[in-house]
Amino acid sequence: MSWQDRAARALRVLDGDSSGNGDHSRQIFNHVLNESNRDDYISRDFFNVQQTAGGLPEGVSFDQFVGLVAGHVRNELEGSGFGDELSDADFRSAALSFDETIRQHIRFLNGVVHQAAPGEVHLNLWDLILRSRDDNASIYSCYRDFLVDA
Repeated sequence: MSWQDRAARALRVLDGDSSGNGDHSRQIFNHVLNESNRDDYISRDFFNVQQTAGGLPEGVSFDQFVGLVAGHVRNELEGSGFGDELSDADFRSAALSFDETIRQHIRFLNGVVHQAAPGEVHLNLWDLILRSRDDNASIYSCYRDFLVDA
């Protein structure tokens, strides 16, 4: 099964889910089905994202760091976590994981940058997300209504 087939299956198993997670998840899958849209998001290594308050390791640029912690929905849909053998319930749980991960990072960064003396990396990640929400090709455009920064 292709990633497109798996995205379509995700939309089917999420049909009727009116929770906020279901809404954002459906937006994500519709977004990535348009191949002109980007599918990258901060997804990996939440611990390292948390631990960057003191800055990046020597020799690592911000863009390199973003590349290290970024995941891609389309690639992940091709993985075993979305295997054809999964029940609809398990597939639904896997499909919701994209939204859960994106929300986790947004909530964390929102909290950190609004504290006294936030780290530069956290400020840059937050700025990246805020700017990306205005970019229709970005997966973060699905989160314009979520935790709007005042």
